Amino acid sequence: MMSMRTTAWVLGAGAIVMATVSSWSPALAQAPVTQRSASPDAAVDALVGEVRALRADLAQATQRSMRAQLLLGRLQMQEQRLAYLDRQRSETAAKALEASRATAGMVAQVEQFDGGGCVASPNAQQRRDCEQMVTQFKRQLGSQQAFEQQLRNQESDLTNALAQEQARWSDVNGRLDDLERTLNAR
Repeated sequence: MMSMRTTAWVLGAGAIVMATVSSWSPALAQAPVTQRSASPDAAVDALVGEVRALRADLAQATQRSMRAQLLLGRLQMQEQRLAYLDRQRSETAAKALEASRATAGMVAQVEQFDGGGCVASPNAQQRRDCEQMVTQFKRQLGSQQAFEQQLRNQESDLTNALAQEQARWSDVNGRLDDLERTLNAR
């Protein structure tokens, strides 16, 4: 229950409130004596009820404030994650483009030699050397194409991750909108 100190404080505050209210309101000052003598208990009860209501409102406001701060923190983290993923995707796309250009250059070299460039060699040794070089170019081309495909897959994965993070960002942003509507409704 209430401690003696709290009760004394509430009674003192109630008396001050009653004195202030009665000095402001001529209707209260002119109330019959029977109502004034019966009203201190009712006034204290009303004051205690009001204090409890204020405490409940303060607790709700504190809870909303904490929720808003939490959602805002989540939103900021999502925005940082989006920026990080977008930067990674952009860098990977640039590397994939560079790898694609390198692959195209290697394809041109292989086609140049493979299309009969080695046949035109003057002797058998040069033809064998040319064919070995073509074989080596083809291996390098295969490795380059695998590397390019790996970068394209990584870019695709990053694009998907970015889309998922954008959906999460939208969800958190929606929650903040809901919270804002709730606060504006009051």
